Amino acid sequence: MKRTLLGRIGRRLERWYQSLARRVFGLPVLLLQRLFDFRFVAFTTGRIGHLASEPDLFIKEGRLDLRPDFREIVLVRPDRIANASMLEYWAQYLRIVRSPLLTWLLWPFAKDPRLIYDTQAYATVQKSTATYGRILTDWGDRAPLLELTSEHRRRGERVLRELGVPEGAWFVAAHCRESGFAPKDQQNFRNADALTFIPAIEEIVSRGGWCIRLGDSTMKPLPSMRNVVDYALSDAKSDWMDVFLCASARCFLGSASGLANLSPIFGVPSAQANQVPLSVVVPCGNPMIGIPKLVWSETEARYLDFKGIFDSSVESFRYDEDWDEAGYRLVDNTADEILELVRELLEYADGAPGYTPDDERLQAAFKGLMHDGHYSYGAPGRVGRDFLRRHETLLPGG
Repeated sequence: MKRTLLGRIGRRLERWYQSLARRVFGLPVLLLQRLFDFRFVAFTTGRIGHLASEPDLFIKEGRLDLRPDFREIVLVRPDRIANASMLEYWAQYLRIVRSPLLTWLLWPFAKDPRLIYDTQAYATVQKSTATYGRILTDWGDRAPLLELTSEHRRRGERVLRELGVPEGAWFVAAHCRESGFAPKDQQNFRNADALTFIPAIEEIVSRGGWCIRLGDSTMKPLPSMRNVVDYALSDAKSDWMDVFLCASARCFLGSASGLANLSPIFGVPSAQANQVPLSVVVPCGNPMIGIPKLVWSETEARYLDFKGIFDSSVESFRYDEDWDEAGYRLVDNTADEILELVRELLEYADGAPGYTPDDERLQAAFKGLMHDGHYSYGAPGRVGRDFLRRHETLLPGG
């Protein structure tokens, strides 16, 4: 009760200060902004996927001259930092304010549309095209902005030895979104069963690699397997080790969660299974591969074809109730589909993906269903090769 009361008092005080600050100091701050050409930039720092991708896109957008040039001021609230180590890497490029007091004092002005640069278009838009596709396409094959520091790599390698991974061994980082991560966000449809990743993990091990499962302490334990480390439930877990594993893996196998965005900003190939809704199927990052969940109509007793989904509001359903009210059931990717995805990912990591002319035809047919307004329209990633082969009948003319 006491904490609740203090929280209400704190929120009222904050609202009072913000209103007062804008009235009293709004004009002087606006004049300073015109004089020194700065803008406040607010990233979604409380989620690792956004913390990884949004600064990356902001910096690349500037270097490509796709936005005005200005002095950025990035305000970061200390209680909304998903990964402090990731933030440190961005500090080499950005003017980041992390002082709790200074952030609190400046926060009212970071909501004034005249003083901010809006980054929502990068990845958080709904029912419209995110701009990450255009930025990453224009960036092309340029080198990634980030690489691990030598000290970070040394520390990470030491922990790998402690986890039993031998020196010189290659590994794939893996993650499957489960219900414990965000049980109240009304997006449980993004979750999947980590056990469906087992055949893919066994494929990695059969090729001489290791698999390291990332996540949080609520994850379902993996069965004991050779060359597999359930890092998510280990004492070695830390924010900096999360970054190390994503940045030093041979590749990253993920699901419909933001953690998979971390590897590509270090140049590590990544793939995401169980992408949903269909409009987000081409993930944010390059190189990236995605495969979607299928949509089953309970009333029609059939899978919805891809064109039908893209031509309806189903392509952008974002909450559990959307699917329930429409009478649709999402069908998770099978273990075989995820196994095929990891095979393609490993080929990609080797620089030799086996794409046939027919694969390119299917790829073009799927991407041709997207247009401006679909979330991942224009993104440079791919839809999984074998997934399209399996479900060609859901494409026009199939």
